[in-house]
Amino acid sequence: MVELVAKRYAKALMEIDGGKKVDAFISSLSAVASALKEPKAQEIIASPLVSAEEKVSLITASLGKKVDPVLKALVKVMGEKGRLGLIPDLTAILQFEKKKESNSFVGRVESRNALDAEELRSLEKALSKHSGAHIALEQVITDLNGVKVEVEDLGLELNFSKDRVKTALLDYIQKAL
Repeated sequence: MVELVAKRYAKALMEIDGGKKVDAFISSLSAVASALKEPKAQEIIASPLVSAEEKVSLITASLGKKVDPVLKALVKVMGEKGRLGLIPDLTAILQFEKKKESNSFVGRVESRNALDAEELRSLEKALSKHSGAHIALEQVITDLNGVKVEVEDLGLELNFSKDRVKTALLDYIQKAL
C-alpha cells in the first residue's frame, strides 16, 4: 500500500516539465530521505503531538531556501495527508525510474579475490547483453568462497560458490550409488 501511494507521487513528479526536473527533485529529496531515516526524525514525523504544519515547515526548511515551488507544494500535500514518512520511498522510486529511463544500472561483484579489470569488463559486457541494459559493476572483497554478482535494481543475482558445487557433487554421487 505504501509503495503504491509513493508511486503515485513519483509519477506526478516525473510528469512535470516532461521529467526535466527529476534530477533536482531527487537531489533535494535524497537529503531529506536520509535525515528521515534517523530515529529522532521518524519519531517527530510519526508523533501526533507535532502538528502537520510544523512537520511540513521542518521538512521545507531542510530543503533549503531555493526549493522548487512544486516540491514545496508536494511536501505540503504530503503533510496534510499524513504521508511525510513516504519521502524515503518516494526518493527510491524516483531514483529507480531515472535509472530505468537511462537503462543504466550498477551492480556488485563479491568474491574473496579481486577480479582484474578485463574480467570485470567481460562480466559487465555479458550481463549487459543478457539484460539489455548497460550494467556497471563494482568489486567488493568478502570472505565468500566463490563469486556472487548482484544487480539489485534488475533483480539479477548470480552465485557460484565452491562449497555449494562441492555439496551438490557429493549429493549427486550419493544418489548415483
